[in-house]
Amino acid sequence: MRALLIQPGARHGYALARFLQQAGALQGLYTDFAVTAGSVDHMLVNALAAIGIGGKLSRRVIEGVPASALRRHSLPTLLARKFSPNLPERWNFREADLRQADIVYAQYFVGGAQFDELTAHRARFISDVFIMPSAHRIGSREAVLFPDWGEAPLSREAGAALDAVSVAMIERSHALFCPSQSVIDDVATYLPSARAKCRLVRYGSSLSFPEPGRPIPKRILFAGSIQLRKGPQYLAQAAARIARIDPDIRFVFAGGVPAAAAEQLSAPNIELLGHVSRERMRAEFLQADIFAFPSLAEGSAGVVLEAMAAGLPIVATREAGVEFADGESGIVVPAADVDALEAAILRIVGDRPLRDAMARSARAEFAAYDDHAWAAAFVGALQEFAH
Repeated sequence: MRALLIQPGARHGYALARFLQQAGALQGLYTDFAVTAGSVDHMLVNALAAIGIGGKLSRRVIEGVPASALRRHSLPTLLARKFSPNLPERWNFREADLRQADIVYAQYFVGGAQFDELTAHRARFISDVFIMPSAHRIGSREAVLFPDWGEAPLSREAGAALDAVSVAMIERSHALFCPSQSVIDDVATYLPSARAKCRLVRYGSSLSFPEPGRPIPKRILFAGSIQLRKGPQYLAQAAARIARIDPDIRFVFAGGVPAAAAEQLSAPNIELLGHVSRERMRAEFLQADIFAFPSLAEGSAGVVLEAMAAGLPIVATREAGVEFADGESGIVVPAADVDALEAAILRIVGDRPLRDAMARSARAEFAAYDDHAWAAAFVGALQEFAH
């Protein structure tokens, strides 16, 4: 099996490219910009970071993939994309890669405009459906329901453009790899027969917490950018109710927060951390009592996996995209249900033996999501489509 991977950005820290390389199956990684670990470019990135320039570039360093497998945009192409972001994206695929690859694996149909070129030598085109296709609709709906949070619904034209990409992906891809059942169900709302193309291939996480947690009782953690599709508005409503029952229960929001959202989250029992470093985030996981993530639309929320790795009871929706044992590792709540959120948090906070049992169960369940399990599931699923 030889796979050509198309991945703009550093999603999953380039884990899929690393898994393919480890399996001897990576034909080439096509991305916008990245550097390989130990290369001259890597040294330049480190030098820029040392003087406070280009710190975000450090996320574009690939471990475990040789420079010979990296195909990145040229500088003129990068500049053109920066100054003309609406230009149709074209990739300069190498003819040798197209001849040798029997699988093209693309993030959400990236490269789909060149579908015929990519499949001219009988390669199977597989799309990674990393988020529910209707996420933009859900976000726009919530923006209308909660105008004071400062988010604007998408225009009809913008929404139609996103749906057009999703429909093309669902119809033309030979297979759709989905990280959760909620994504598969959402795909089926666009085209019911597409269920036959879907494969459940759950994401994992390489994060580990060898040190024991030091939970602060009644400290409820939310992590992620503060945007309405992730449900902070409903957690804020639950926090307001809980404040009247037990004002000592505190809600901590870690993640970038716009000014309008910060104003809506202003309350005595709410603490806003803003964007925090990875080191600070590890500390927050270890001192939290419960992790709450009432998202309305995800693919598979990495923060939920990280919380499980840290040994936190989980209060989350099915739409958050991570399956855990309901009642054992936490409590699954319906989306947009403030009553259920309030009840789940109060139940776990008020029963310390239950809280500790859920923490142990969550940490044990995370073993099914570690890097080894993820790599085996991903590469194994691809084998089905190899020549």
